[in-house]
Amino acid sequence: MKKSYVSFLGAVAALAVFASCGSTPKAPATEVEEPVEAPVEEDSAEQEAAADNFSALEKAEAARQAAVDAGADTVAAEQFAAADVLFQSIKVLSESGKDVSKELADVQTRFTALEQYAKALKSKKKIEDNNFVSYDQASYDSGCNSLAELERLFVNPAATSEDMLAAAKAALGSFDNVLFKAYKALAKDARAAAFSAKKDADGVKAGAAAKAEYTAAVEEFKAGDTSYSMQNPESALSHYTASKAQFESVYAAVSVKREAAQKAMDEAKAKVAESQNYAQAADEKAPLSGDDVQGIEAADAVLLEADEYENPQGLEADVPEVIEEAAADFEDAGQEAE
Repeated sequence: MKKSYVSFLGAVAALAVFASCGSTPKAPATEVEEPVEAPVEEDSAEQEAAADNFSALEKAEAARQAAVDAGADTVAAEQFAAADVLFQSIKVLSESGKDVSKELADVQTRFTALEQYAKALKSKKKIEDNNFVSYDQASYDSGCNSLAELERLFVNPAATSEDMLAAAKAALGSFDNVLFKAYKALAKDARAAAFSAKKDADGVKAGAAAKAEYTAAVEEFKAGDTSYSMQNPESALSHYTASKAQFESVYAAVSVKREAAQKAMDEAKAKVAESQNYAQAADEKAPLSGDDVQGIEAADAVLLEADEYENPQGLEADVPEVIEEAAADFEDAGQEAE
């Protein structure tokens, strides 16, 4: 640390005190003080370099971890190891006090490119495993071309980290476009099927007969609509599929109960009819006379209390048959990666 020093002298004049009229003044005495050290501020260049390195180190560390989380250290082991060796050497220089913020930014970009590369490979596999290529053949082909370009850059010593990242983003974006279009089409079909299952459940008054289960199916359906409107068709597909299964389950359960109830009602009606026939035959043989016959209720007697049920129609959930599309449909899923 550089320091400057400031010295100064203080003079003190001593005046003689005359003890008598014949005395003469003493010569003035002077006292010299020791130099006083005045500290100056530390050179800020080193502080700024340390601050730049600290921030850049944090970003590079985060990018490295993101690459590991994406599986880049496995699917691109050689490239990841090379980037990591470079990173460790830069960290050593940073600890010595050298400003290496630019070098750290470069290695950060390399790690991010590896992260995007690993994600692109996963999306490609997902497309192929689910036979989604036909939903957007052009985007799939574009993604494959970008992957091939990136892999050429990996073995090119002159390739920059920016070139690698651009190719990786292009590949991931293209594959995500395919997945988006595939899941959107599937989600629409699943919603239509779930809505049809809901109509069946409404047909047997499931909203009244199995209120809790019916409500759960409706909430799952609405969750699908929310995901769809938020441009997440894969999540919407999952919700619609679950909603359809729930509506089918509640429809089946209520249908069984209704069949049992109908059977009981038919049997009761048969017994009533049988009793009526028996009473009619008995009356013909020995007719009863008078209004107050023991064992026979009055004509205006109420035999059963009237049941009051909720209106089944009022318990049907009101959901639109066709969901509205977003005003600005998400055409390029890959833009989110940028």
